[in-house]
Amino acid sequence: MDIAVAGCGLMGSGIARVLSAAGHAVTVFDADEERAARSAEEAGATATATLEAAVRDAVVVFEAIAEDEAAKHDLFRRIAAAAPRAIIASNTSSILPSVLAEALPDPARFLVAHFFNPATIVPLVEIVPVAQTSAATIATVRDLLAGAGKEPVVLQRETPGFVANRLQAALLREAFALERDGVAGFADIDRIVRAGLGSRWAAAGPFGVVDLGGLDIWRAVTARLFPVLAVDETPPAALRDRVDTGRLGAKTAAGFFDHDPGEDQAVRDRIAEHFRLEYPEPTS
Repeated sequence: MDIAVAGCGLMGSGIARVLSAAGHAVTVFDADEERAARSAEEAGATATATLEAAVRDAVVVFEAIAEDEAAKHDLFRRIAAAAPRAIIASNTSSILPSVLAEALPDPARFLVAHFFNPATIVPLVEIVPVAQTSAATIATVRDLLAGAGKEPVVLQRETPGFVANRLQAALLREAFALERDGVAGFADIDRIVRAGLGSRWAAAGPFGVVDLGGLDIWRAVTARLFPVLAVDETPPAALRDRVDTGRLGAKTAAGFFDHDPGEDQAVRDRIAEHFRLEYPEPTS
């Protein structure tokens, strides 16, 4: 299948590598021609000097430019003009699909395909259609991604943050509140998730774990705990203060913890190995 990727940053380059490795003919475009050339070389793809040339023969165009609504609208209009039959799949993580679809004359051929960083390793792709997205469009993108070794999940409707980021934010809100209230420190909260919750959820998912534990048990647990869970509506002070003082995490060598590049890479390698074991690459 002919595939185009518009935007050759971290995510776009990863998407190009995934689809090229699955045997598709991938063409990439970026306003920075040197970045496009590097991405194409890494992915085994072809780089073009213009967006129109990249998308002209594409069945699916994956958009992975900056999270700027106006810029995406402009890009979508250009894609639709150059390739009116192509499916457009946006990798946005923060803009509602219905807002993005406003720029398109045919929203039936549009949806969000939200990959997770690094796109070459994390299997999940959230597929988020708009009301007008056709069943054929959803099926084409879902089958394309599944064939490339991904785990595509089609959401029933859009919501801010989609599903994965909402779940992550909910856990983080409670984790910040527990640290703030002196229940446990950052390192111990991480240990609790790694040694208990994370492993169980990786094996069965939250509802699977509830089923194994017993719905009657969890009815009692939720009745007691839901009323006392955190309901904060603003970013926590522990996060704001670190950002304000330039402690941004691994990228600045300090965040909630101090960072060593070698140790950070070892963590990334362990994450990658977990996904390789759980989601082996497809064989031809």
